[in-house]
Amino acid sequence: MSAFAEIVGQDRAVGLLLRAIERPVHAYLFVGARGSGVEDAVKAWAAERVAPGDARVADLARRQSHPDVIVFESSSSEMSVAEARELIREVHASPIETDHKVVIVLGADRMSEATANVLLKTLEEPPARSTIVLVAERPDRLLPTVRSRCQRIDFSYLSNDAVRKSLLTLNDERASTEQIEQAVNLAGGRLDRARALIGPLAPVREAFIDAVVSLDGTGASAAVAADELDEVVNRAVAALEETQELEVAQLEREGQDAGYPERVVSSRRKTLVERHKREHRRARTEIWLEGYTAIETWYRDVLVGSSASALVVDRKRSTVSLRAAAEAIDQCRRARQALTRHNASEILNLLRLLVRLGSLSAKG
Repeated sequence: MSAFAEIVGQDRAVGLLLRAIERPVHAYLFVGARGSGVEDAVKAWAAERVAPGDARVADLARRQSHPDVIVFESSSSEMSVAEARELIREVHASPIETDHKVVIVLGADRMSEATANVLLKTLEEPPARSTIVLVAERPDRLLPTVRSRCQRIDFSYLSNDAVRKSLLTLNDERASTEQIEQAVNLAGGRLDRARALIGPLAPVREAFIDAVVSLDGTGASAAVAADELDEVVNRAVAALEETQELEVAQLEREGQDAGYPERVVSSRRKTLVERHKREHRRARTEIWLEGYTAIETWYRDVLVGSSASALVVDRKRSTVSLRAAAEAIDQCRRARQALTRHNASEILNLLRLLVRLGSLSAKG
């Protein structure tokens, strides 16, 4: 089985990855949008680079748990000089288990000019036992001197057919054909989002749409719906936290079984916990935004009318007027902005939105 068998819709990029395994260079720039498969591909390629054909290493690399496949991502919106120096130390450290190591830098396009200049020499002449892979969605934000030191591999946006094929392969009959088609239409070419839409995000979307349907124009119905949705979001976050706890325990167990020194296990644990914190913050916001998106699609189906396919396939279309639907979508946009730009209280932001939507529903 090919190391890149699960990378769908990226035949050209996979061909370049295979050639890069045969004739590797010291630094790469992988360019692709979130959900295009670029992050899965870079970890699969890194595993092949350090231990070709080793299924155990491939699995550990995929879970970001192998000590010779280092995945680095800045904890802030811009990678700092201090983080760059930490990255350089990691590049120069010796491999732990294999004869080679790969250091992956996610969000490399978030480097400041000063940070990029600190990394230039290391990018040009890393140790022979190390390979650096920069992953960027907007490569034009990188300095030309950085781009010129890397061999570039581009990942295209995924087509709906590619996303559908992947979902059908991985589904195991958990989702209906209608649910898969809905996820494909909503995902916008992002495979990660499509998978989430038939997985952990499915009950979130259903709950948000049900909440809007239940509104009767009173503040009481909005308050009840807000409390229920807050609990739905908390349950989704709790499921993530449980998964993260299992990952930490698994990492420690695998480190002990492999005989890694305690300092290595401790370092890997620290890195994993930091990644979990980033994922937690990101996931909570994305769960709320997915709920708002579900409401938007509910009203969007009103605007497009019966002549177009509905994005919400398991509910009847709302009977509100076109004007009310347009206003509802605008209110969702405002709620989204309040959450992402102004750090608004989650529950108060939701309650405000539901009161306004309830008023629109009452007016028809």
